[in-house]
Amino acid sequence: MSSLEQQVIQFNTTYNVESSSIPRLPTEDEANRIYHLINEELQETNEELDAMDLSKLAKELTDILYVTAQQMAVLGLPIDALLREVQRSNMSKLGEDGKPIYRDDGKVLKGSNYIPANIEKVLKEASNEHL
Repeated sequence: MSSLEQQVIQFNTTYNVESSSIPRLPTEDEANRIYHLINEELQETNEELDAMDLSKLAKELTDILYVTAQQMAVLGLPIDALLREVQRSNMSKLGEDGKPIYRDDGKVLKGSNYIPANIEKVLKEASNEHL
């Protein structure tokens, strides 16, 4: 099975969407496109939350993930490596007792052992791979 990164690169290649080979910031036009594409998917997700249709909600949540990843590929961001680093960081949020700490609304909070994601390191490694 292909990774999310491989899938969106295949999409971009098939549909002639230029992807960067190294991490970079978006142009103003790209930034506007990213904002509008993700916002459109968020609005569609909100509609399906109101409709309470699981199949359509699953589709819209997947679209948010896919469109976001597809735009990350445009910017040359190493999707799989970034996901691994954020996962590593997220798993360090446990409290001193090794148990999750929750906010009243259910959000997981950072425990004292939390180690922030080292995004800069991941981006630097991705840039160095293409030198």
